[in-house]
Amino acid sequence: MSIEVTVIIPVHNTSKGVLDGLESLRAQTMPRSRFEVVYVDDGSTDDTGEILDAELAGEENFSVVHTENSGWPGRPRNIGMDRARGEYVFFMDDDDRLGAEALERLVAKAREDSADIVIGRIAGVGRKAPREIFQKPMSGGTLRKNHILLTTLTVQKLFRLGFVREAGLRFPEGKVRLEDHMFMLPAYLKAKSVSVVHDYTCYYWVRHKDFGNISYQPLEPVGYFDSVERIIDIIEAETEPGALQDRLLAHWYRSKVLGRVQGNSYLKQPEESARELHSVIASLVERRIPKRLDAKLNSFSRLRAAALRTGRPGLVRRIAVFEADLAHSTTVTGFRWAGEKLHVDVESTLVRKSDQRPLEFVREGESVYWDLPGELAEVESVRAAAEISPQLKKLNLRAFARNSAIGADVTVPLPFTLAEAPGSTPDRRAVRLTGSVEIDVAHGNLGSALSGQWWFVSRIDLAGTSTDHTLGPLRRPGSEEGRTPAFVRLDDGTSVLANPSYNEKDHLVVSVDGSWRDLGEAVREARRSTVVARDGRLRLRIPLALHAGDQRITMPLRLIGPEGGVEGTASVLTEPADDAGTPPGAVLSAELTGIPRQGRWQLAVGPEQEAVPLGIELSRSLGRWTVGVRRPPRARALARRAYQGLRRRAGRVLRRMGLRR
Repeated sequence: MSIEVTVIIPVHNTSKGVLDGLESLRAQTMPRSRFEVVYVDDGSTDDTGEILDAELAGEENFSVVHTENSGWPGRPRNIGMDRARGEYVFFMDDDDRLGAEALERLVAKAREDSADIVIGRIAGVGRKAPREIFQKPMSGGTLRKNHILLTTLTVQKLFRLGFVREAGLRFPEGKVRLEDHMFMLPAYLKAKSVSVVHDYTCYYWVRHKDFGNISYQPLEPVGYFDSVERIIDIIEAETEPGALQDRLLAHWYRSKVLGRVQGNSYLKQPEESARELHSVIASLVERRIPKRLDAKLNSFSRLRAAALRTGRPGLVRRIAVFEADLAHSTTVTGFRWAGEKLHVDVESTLVRKSDQRPLEFVREGESVYWDLPGELAEVESVRAAAEISPQLKKLNLRAFARNSAIGADVTVPLPFTLAEAPGSTPDRRAVRLTGSVEIDVAHGNLGSALSGQWWFVSRIDLAGTSTDHTLGPLRRPGSEEGRTPAFVRLDDGTSVLANPSYNEKDHLVVSVDGSWRDLGEAVREARRSTVVARDGRLRLRIPLALHAGDQRITMPLRLIGPEGGVEGTASVLTEPADDAGTPPGAVLSAELTGIPRQGRWQLAVGPEQEAVPLGIELSRSLGRWTVGVRRPPRARALARRAYQGLRRRAGRVLRRMGLRR
């Protein structure tokens, strides 16, 4: 059978760090006869080459090429392409790994769509990974109509080898910054069809502490911006003057030029280094970036560009300090279940990171401005760029779900309303956003059911700035009343127990593990339970703080005592309101034959080896049954964590009030 895909991996001084990626390749579901792996050792000076030689000796379709050191991955990748036998090539880094089904899914997508390039979902491990492009599928994409492709310009993708050769695509060789961009830009421009595998994590993009990565090496301004100029040359050579060319130029201007004078990495630079960086950037902008491109930037990048074009490095730094202080907070205000969905009500506010006070905007007539420090506001061009009236109306609040198993973010619906709030003075305003995060247990993982533990992040996008906040630590008093487990019916007719709770970091998590492990947390008023012995049977009725909808859930039930156990079957269903005014609610009921003897008995659900205690203790003495509460160890741990969380939140409040250091 012919080789379908060649995986090309440049390696250099990775040592045993190369083994994780190797094992992920050995674990591929694609048959070994249908793919090959070419490692190109770029003159490693440690034991990397020897490790690969030993590991791959006699391994089918795995090989190692040893070359003299060339600097960076460009030449090794070119060597791999020249040796490739596959219909497709996939570029992988030596410290990363693949999902088990990655090659099979990528090739299948390429064939289905007749694609030149296929992008598999990426998960960042210790680093950020692209998010937006993987929120929905893509087939037949092109750079001219799908500008979102510019959000992923690394080469960890599948390429049709015939397309690569026909387009004359090669990597620059030697120590060249942004070499991925120099390959991907012409690839995107020449590709007739780009596809995305959005519903499976194909690639795990790992940041290791034990060995270096080019991206984390100190920036050398002259060499780096020489590479930016080479990209500008490619844009001007491959496109005609007009909207597309301007869009591409503006993208690299924003991300790789202005993006270098923002964030902590810029603010932490020594003064001399920052001055050199500013000088090189200012020269590049003056020579290659026409002022008309400023209008193509997002609002905050225009503000940064205005400061840069003044020729005053101090203003650029003040903009960076102002931006670094932008944040938002999201407070959970309530919970409610509706069918398969858990609605988490939230309120979000833009704040200053330094003091957590609301971020204010300055209103002058019909115009609204960033509330810039005086030195910035006094510069006319900067002041003009600080006007954000249209962008403020487009402010967006979103939510994402995260799960360690898939590693990537999944969009969660979050309808919201935006309202102004009074500021500290009559001419200042803050904004408040209220909405509801809609967690669909049955379909929330890109159409599939949630499984495992999921936590949730809110994100506010405004005028080119974005901030994230993990839900959970901030909760309004009284918001917990509706936070209950729920039995959720899936599309296949089965039901799973979903439990919203808080982890050790006080983050909101929804757990769906396929067991009844969390059912004990639904027993919140155990003393309202009743137990009646009659006619040789024991009848139990236990109120639950749980959402069951219109379902009847059955499960094994056990009474566990010192001399063994009594088995039976329990059911959970929602009972209607009664004449006494008791509201409708879920009830666990059971009828057991063979009444236990005297003593204490623990109530548990599930099969014998996996029985889950419900925290209820039945006692029989002198023929009379009583119900008591016995909180299981896990519940005690949760209570301790809740108490500790309350203490931490109280401490934060006291510190803000100046009452505690």
